[in-house]
Amino acid sequence: MARTSRKLILITDDEPDVADVIAEKLESIGYRTLKAHSGAECIEMARKSHPDLLFLDIRMEPMNGWEVADAMKNDGNLRDIPVIMVTGVELTLRDIMDRAHLIENYIMKSDASLDKLREAVEDVLTAKTDVERIMGMAGKSGVQKEMLTELKDRYLRKFTQYRSLKKKYSLYSQMYGENGGEQSTAMLSSLKKGLEQQAEDLSHIEKMLMATQPVKRAKRPKKKI
Repeated sequence: MARTSRKLILITDDEPDVADVIAEKLESIGYRTLKAHSGAECIEMARKSHPDLLFLDIRMEPMNGWEVADAMKNDGNLRDIPVIMVTGVELTLRDIMDRAHLIENYIMKSDASLDKLREAVEDVLTAKTDVERIMGMAGKSGVQKEMLTELKDRYLRKFTQYRSLKKKYSLYSQMYGENGGEQSTAMLSSLKKGLEQQAEDLSHIEKMLMATQPVKRAKRPKKKI
């Protein structure tokens, strides 16, 4: 509980009652929350508080959820804030293929149970913490600065690719599952194979980073007086 209490989640929905319910559930498991009721208010509050995570509705006016997410990704101070859509609207295939990079996950409002919210939040925040941990450990190594920078860049690029593909796989499987016909099954199979390869590549780079050991300085012999 102490660990989650430090995390701040901004909930944005133009229906105050919905935002209140989600906030109450998240607060019951130790998270701090803020609430916004429009896209403009969301962006303003995000700039002031820089939350650890954003829950965002799609159907809002005059600025809908996709427009908010896109604006944040194009803002240097907000682009690193992960977004989870909590919506009453099913995602379309276009949403999955063209907009998956804007969000980490989505939850239907009708399915926004406490367990579902907890699982989604922990998945996003754990991934973020893991990257920070690995970068921190790698930074303490004794490997040459140029090589370390290159490995870090490779890891972050590969991690971004992995998360993007994982999001597409997760969103597509939620939308179509195993009952979407032959084409959907083939798409899921292709995404899964790509995901497995990305995970293998990511693990390889991570091992290279973790294999670097701090340089031990040789002890100088004491001078005889």
